[in-house]
Amino acid sequence: MAALVEQPNVRVAGLVVDKVDRIMHGMTLGAAGMHNQVRQWATQGHFAALLDLLFARGFRVYITSDHGNVEAVGRGRPNEGAVAEVRGERVRVYSEEGLRRSVADRFAGAWSWPAEGLPAGYLPLLAPGRKAFVREGERVVAHGGVCIEELIVPFVQVVPGI
Repeated sequence: MAALVEQPNVRVAGLVVDKVDRIMHGMTLGAAGMHNQVRQWATQGHFAALLDLLFARGFRVYITSDHGNVEAVGRGRPNEGAVAEVRGERVRVYSEEGLRRSVADRFAGAWSWPAEGLPAGYLPLLAPGRKAFVREGERVVAHGGVCIEELIVPFVQVVPGI
């Protein structure tokens, strides 16, 4: 990365730092565990060093994300085998309505997302509220639902020295 932004003709750079996303996807200790791991990663200084390098080269720095996440509690994992196209923690996707309906009937409050605007045979089923399609009572940090924290995408300018 350093070699890229040190080139004199580079005026714009888009960098992906996926460490927080990888922490989130591997989290088994809920939001508190995630916050602890992100805090620990931040103290290692790699991200701060990257910011310092960018500022030293005269870049304006913005940080954003592809999505947010929430802590969710398991309501049970649907046992549908390979029937689901996507087997996420907060959303499942089915190829036919009957399959989606049969899982929704077993998970009170699960929401069948309307198919308008989606490809044919792409039928999402969302876990209700802050619940997830994982073992009963298991706490996960996940995304894919419709909680406001999953939908808001931060966009922050970082200013050196503040």
